Amino acid sequence: MKAAKAPATSGSQIRELGVAGLAIIDAVRVEFGPGLTVLTGETGAGKSLIVDALSLARGARADATAIRAGEDRLRVDLLISGEGGEQVIAREVHAEGRSVARIDDQLVTIGRLAAEVAARIEIHGQHDQQRLGDRARQRDLLDRWSECIPVRDQIAALVDARATLFEEFEALGGDDARREALLAIARAERDDLLAAAIEPGEVERLREELRRASSGDRIEALRGELLELLDDDAAGLRGRARLLDRAARELQKLDDSATALAERIGALSIEIDDLARDVSARGVSDAPARPAAEIEERLGLIHSLERRFRTDEAGLAEALERSSAEVQRLEGAAARQAAIIEERAVLAAKIGDLALNLRASRATGAVDLKRAVNTALTALALPPTFEIEVRAREGGADDPLVDGAPCAVDRSGGDEVEYLFAPNAGEPAAPIAKIASGGELSRVSLALEEALSDASEGRTLVFDEIDAGLGGRAGETLGRSLKRISAQHQVLCVTHLPQVAAQADVHLHVSKREEGGRTVTQVRRLTDDERVVELASMLAGDGAGSGAAAAARRSEEHTSELQSPYVI
Repeated sequence: MKAAKAPATSGSQIRELGVAGLAIIDAVRVEFGPGLTVLTGETGAGKSLIVDALSLARGARADATAIRAGEDRLRVDLLISGEGGEQVIAREVHAEGRSVARIDDQLVTIGRLAAEVAARIEIHGQHDQQRLGDRARQRDLLDRWSECIPVRDQIAALVDARATLFEEFEALGGDDARREALLAIARAERDDLLAAAIEPGEVERLREELRRASSGDRIEALRGELLELLDDDAAGLRGRARLLDRAARELQKLDDSATALAERIGALSIEIDDLARDVSARGVSDAPARPAAEIEERLGLIHSLERRFRTDEAGLAEALERSSAEVQRLEGAAARQAAIIEERAVLAAKIGDLALNLRASRATGAVDLKRAVNTALTALALPPTFEIEVRAREGGADDPLVDGAPCAVDRSGGDEVEYLFAPNAGEPAAPIAKIASGGELSRVSLALEEALSDASEGRTLVFDEIDAGLGGRAGETLGRSLKRISAQHQVLCVTHLPQVAAQADVHLHVSKREEGGRTVTQVRRLTDDERVVELASMLAGDGAGSGAAAAARRSEEHTSELQSPYVI
């Protein structure tokens, strides 16, 4: 047995998969390796359930009916390695329909799960071709093949800069009529606030002034009553204080101990005199300077401004600053807008030149990629009718000119890219996403992956029964194609063809058995000798003899001549 070489695959890889409670799977745990891994076994054993589990882990729609009978939930967990280290992905589907996703034990939404995982695990099966039909992805793949990503990045930077200038232009009021309307509004707001001349704390002072103005008559009446009582020498407080003072002095002459009492009575007399003077001093000078109606009108003006600007008294000062600044900005906007128009025109010219260069690179790259994919399709027993259409987007008056015509250039350039294919002779090519046969779609995906493997980042590619409808010779070609792709990506393939399985670096056998009256799925990694038996069985059935085993060994020996970097 040869020693395993260091893996050549870079990027993201699945290290381990755990599945529990999914259909006939009670609980299985599978370890994957780099290179090409195949899953074989009888129909109905549960091979496609492994693919379904991977679909759930990458954010596919959950169906509670897939939960194993008698269980309250199903669970899928993945250990994925990549340049950023290892991640644990978990997905649970509960019987009541609730779905839970976690990344490294942190709860995430299903959308976040899909964003994190879907790009790292790509499934090519009978019903999983959404990404293949994604025209944005088709364009990205062509650009990687054509090595024009740097030009796209330049266009993206210029498009962003031009969009920023447009936002500034609009913020300055847009065209002349709109700007004048905004300027009139800003001036009206500024002038109304200036005319109001609101002082800090004025509302509180006005409220106090209004309170006194509203109670002025009652205050004057009470003041009069106090003066009348204080000025009444016969019966008033002042007269009584004087009588007390005189009696206290007489008492002091007769009794020395009464000195303190005499002093207190004397102080009371003085306090009453001071009180009378203070009450007399309060008069017209303390009354509000304006009537209550005028004060209420001023308060009403301030409150109306607060409602208009949706703020309080302190915020009105800030509103005045903003409106004044807006008036100043809009009054100088015309000159800045003229400069923006010139700057946008310069950027548009640069964008147009780069977009034309990008279009030429795409057209050249499309010819080469088409040739490479059609070569792979021929080997996979499909007609070489793959096409790549590169067409310009139509633009408007404000869009850059590309090759003399207005073109709607965005961050990806000014072209629409679409992959076409004609699986049936005599029929016109149609968008690849509309091809009916899932097996054909999978093989087209494989041909694309093989052609583009050097131009794409390492990830996990899953092919579910891609060999549907293929014979032995085409199957061998398919296996070799998968093998070549596995030098760049981790590849998992569900297959029924021994010619494909013979190319594997890791061979997993899926089987089912009855246990306790229940059907249970088992996934097991085969040894070298077990692989020979399995390949022989796939070649000639369970009753295969020594001839089939010998053919299986020759198939393995032939596979080793491919010098795979992954040898079991």
